[in-house]
Amino acid sequence: MHNIENDAIKISVKSTGAELASLYNKKTATELLWQGDATYWSGQAPILFPIVGGLKNNSYIHNDKTYQLNRHGFARRSTNWKIEKIDNSSIQCTLTHDKSTLEVYPFEFTLVVNYTLVENTLVIEHHITNNGNEVMPFSIGGHPAFNCPSDKQTGYNDYFLKFETKETVARHFLNEEGLLNGETKTVLNETDKLQLSKDLFKNDALIFKNLKSDQVSLYQSDKKILSVKFENFPFLGIWAAPNAPFVCIEPWIGHADKINSNQNLYTKEGSKSLLQNETFTVAYQISIA
Repeated sequence: MHNIENDAIKISVKSTGAELASLYNKKTATELLWQGDATYWSGQAPILFPIVGGLKNNSYIHNDKTYQLNRHGFARRSTNWKIEKIDNSSIQCTLTHDKSTLEVYPFEFTLVVNYTLVENTLVIEHHITNNGNEVMPFSIGGHPAFNCPSDKQTGYNDYFLKFETKETVARHFLNEEGLLNGETKTVLNETDKLQLSKDLFKNDALIFKNLKSDQVSLYQSDKKILSVKFENFPFLGIWAAPNAPFVCIEPWIGHADKINSNQNLYTKEGSKSLLQNETFTVAYQISIA
């Protein structure tokens, strides 16, 4: 485990997956990040790369060859991350292509993720570089889960998400295979508030496109707990496992395949492409209240 802290925040990062394992509010002595209880979900804040969500038949086609790639990609479970503490406020994590990645994703890449503390904010910055000769398609995303604990006075229904501005927007539904099925339903109608409930996620994640907001805040009753700012991420997922005491706020570049996908990563909605030696950079921020 790799740790850094300042006056406001202490974080821990795992070696496996370079996954955030703790986000500790020192002022309130509160752990804000879900601690990975496998009764509900063993993850905490996996890094999603080189895909976000699932692929049709868990596969895609490149140069007439079919490759198998499981939901959310391989970065989140990789033990090949190189992790080093740069200074007292920053941890740098680097994953580079190798034989095992090339078998499922035939592109040479370097993925660098920096965790940096700036006052009461954790900045999570992603740098993706194409080290190969051909154009490289990819998606990238975050999946942090935040505690929504209950006690005798409060329950899960006391939590809500507040968007930066009032939204009128529909969710996009997934089928049982985790693919977008084309169905939508308006869940925000000229409001900035999304009330959490155990029933909210009975049909899997809420997937939003075309939000006006670049920031979502988690509240317990009238108390703000934290905010997630996700400029330059065109999609947002909101999810929790059944009956779990957490909520995930997930900034995405890319999303799951549609049911009629042609299994081409280059033409997949939301997918990015990099030329040889080109680097793409994107970051999101978690600010504690």
